Amino acid sequence: MGITRDEHSTEIDGHEVAVTGRTGPVHATWRLLVDGEEVDSAKAAGDFALRTELPEGAPVEAAIHQSLVGPTRVTFLRNGEEVHTSEGFVA
Repeated sequence: MGITRDEHSTEIDGHEVAVTGRTGPVHATWRLLVDGEEVDSAKAAGDFALRTELPEGAPVEAAIHQSLVGPTRVTFLRNGEEVHTSEGFVA
């Protein structure tokens, strides 16, 4: 983690679920990974979500907030229930 890159991860149903953010020219590029494989991505700022389903079918969402000055918050949800929240920074 640093000023140009942000990483958040948690385990859900035995799978590593991660979100990475990397500074871009206009908006950061955000990626959602399950067990190291990219499953969703977006170039965005503000409030948005990345979504997927785990191999067993459970819906997973990463609700992302990136303020205009850099602080970030990622909340992982499984079936709409919060699993983990962490904070970071991407310029």
